[in-house]
Amino acid sequence: MDTWQLPWSASCLCGQVKRPVTKAPVVSMACHCTDCQKLTSGPYSLCLLLPADGFEVIEGAPVTGGLHAEIQQKFCPHCKNWLFTRMPGFAFMNFRPGMLEDAGWARPVIETMTREPLPCATTGAEFSYDGFAAPEDYGPAMAAFAGHGAWPPAP
Repeated sequence: MDTWQLPWSASCLCGQVKRPVTKAPVVSMACHCTDCQKLTSGPYSLCLLLPADGFEVIEGAPVTGGLHAEIQQKFCPHCKNWLFTRMPGFAFMNFRPGMLEDAGWARPVIETMTREPLPCATTGAEFSYDGFAAPEDYGPAMAAFAGHGAWPPAP
C-alpha cells in the first residue's frame, strides 16, 4: 500500500473536540504501564506515533492533565476523554486511534512496559520491551510498520 487516504476525521467521545489527522503514523504502539491502564481503564494504551505537525485541533480546546509535568496529556474538558500526548521538543506525538471514525484496523507493532501487564493483555506486537523502548529501537519497528503493519482499508 502506498497511500493512507488522509485526512482522517477524529473526535472525542462527546464530539466537542475535533481534529483531522493529516500525516501518516510512523508506528503503532501499546503501553502496558499502570499509568496507561488507569488512564484508559483498560489493559493498555493503544497509540499511533504521528509527526507532531500532522494533527491539529480544529474544534474545541483540549486541556492538559496527567501526573507528569514534562508530558502533555491532552483531554477533552467535557467528556474527559484522553486524546493525545505531546512531549515538548519531540517531533512526534502519541495519538489515540480510538478517536478515529474507524480504528478497527489499528494493532500495535511495539508493546512497552510488558513487566506491568494485566494477565488478560495480549497484543501480538512484533517488538516487545520490558520497559520503554530505547530511541534506537524505533528504527526497526518503524520499518516493520511501513512494510507490513496494520493499515486502514482502502475506500
